[in-house]
Amino acid sequence: MTKMSFSGGCLCGAVRYTVTAEPSWIYYCHCADCRKSNGTAFHVGMVVPADSVAWTGSLKEYAKPADSGRTIRRFFCGDCGSQLYTPTSFDPELISLKAGTMDDPSGLRPTAEIWTQSKMAWADLPDDIDSYPRGRSG
Repeated sequence: MTKMSFSGGCLCGAVRYTVTAEPSWIYYCHCADCRKSNGTAFHVGMVVPADSVAWTGSLKEYAKPADSGRTIRRFFCGDCGSQLYTPTSFDPELISLKAGTMDDPSGLRPTAEIWTQSKMAWADLPDDIDSYPRGRSG
């Protein structure tokens, strides 16, 4: 397998990252917290090993209990507020990067959607992806 590398960052450019691993999972999340924190109908995340990401700049953290009962930690730029990633709740060695922060997200294709019990009826997405009413195991 060819090792891929991609980069991204926040809106103001104060925080940047480079990833040296291919995402293991790309997904849409429809939970209420993702809608609120992203200001839109859903979030698009990509799961990568935490140790495959090199960061520059300073991140701030916000933690909140989620509908799943777990505490979700979100990391963002303290200057412009752009969210950059969330540690996954199922493996401490993985993070979910916000796909929209990539310099070039055009090649991404989510293969699943989670928390569809909270999905907005008007959020039309492809029918050929896996769908989970709650988290990935739900």
